[in-house]
Amino acid sequence: MHTGTAFIITKNKDNKFQVQKSTGFNNEMEFKCLGKVIYDMLKNLKDPLLFDKMIRDFDNRYFKYYAEIMTYSPEEQKTPYIDKDGIEYFEYAQTDNQFKFFKDDNGEYIDRSDSNYIKNLSNEDITIVCSNGNYVLKPNQILITDYDKCINNIKKEVDNNIKIDILNTKEYIPTRKEKNTLDNIIKVFESFGFKVSLLSENGMNNGIEFETWTNGGVDMIHTIYFFDNYQDIYDREKVKNELEEMIDNFSIDEEIDIYRQDKRYKEAFSIKESLEDFENYEEKLNDLSDNFLTKYNEIVAQKFMKNELEKETTKNNKNNIDMEV
Repeated sequence: MHTGTAFIITKNKDNKFQVQKSTGFNNEMEFKCLGKVIYDMLKNLKDPLLFDKMIRDFDNRYFKYYAEIMTYSPEEQKTPYIDKDGIEYFEYAQTDNQFKFFKDDNGEYIDRSDSNYIKNLSNEDITIVCSNGNYVLKPNQILITDYDKCINNIKKEVDNNIKIDILNTKEYIPTRKEKNTLDNIIKVFESFGFKVSLLSENGMNNGIEFETWTNGGVDMIHTIYFFDNYQDIYDREKVKNELEEMIDNFSIDEEIDIYRQDKRYKEAFSIKESLEDFENYEEKLNDLSDNFLTKYNEIVAQKFMKNELEKETTKNNKNNIDMEV
């Protein structure tokens, strides 16, 4: 049972963005089935006031829910829906002209359909954050997702007989929490003697390259990627898991075989020296992996203590000034 939902993004009378959402339809809503129909209807929709009528026409033809409410304004991050157990749910989050319909600003998954069809009916460019990039929607363009993955630009996943909007990408605006988390992750690598570079694709950071040298002076470069969801780079647990997998696949024998194909390396290192050098380096990698989260927590604690110390110093300085006055 493949579910699907349609969205439109407009501007209200105060020139603020407004999101409208259809009820979720519960069967055959992937693009190759009824998704093509809802896409075509959205493509022809010009007036936001006709969105409800469009959804009711679609329901009448294919589902016959005949619900009293078929379209509504979902809750933004600022005003969450709270269920009977007190758990908060955000149906979308917005930063400037950037919208999240799949994860909120806390990185938690927002309840969503298997397929989503989102049309920009505003007069401004907006971006939609998907698991595989941050995609620009110009006025009247439509974004199609398979779960939280944009499929507009992937030919094999859409119908070649229907003209689909090919979307540009734009730099993602991370939340303050995400910025701090990634900053701490980089500091962890650096604390173990690695130089770090971030890799990006489709406007979003999706990989970490880290580099150092063995005791013998061999330049070692490693990369971890986040292909399933680019925003996983802001999750220290998932970075730790990718790091562990990379290190599990590190082979001393393979490294020696590769480097000993170089004549200069063979002249500089005996097999015994190569083995000792890479064994020591493997210990360095294991140290990074085994103590990654411990070091991360230490860095967070140090930042907290520094902030508290700064607050205390500021408070004491203010008291001294008051006494002098």
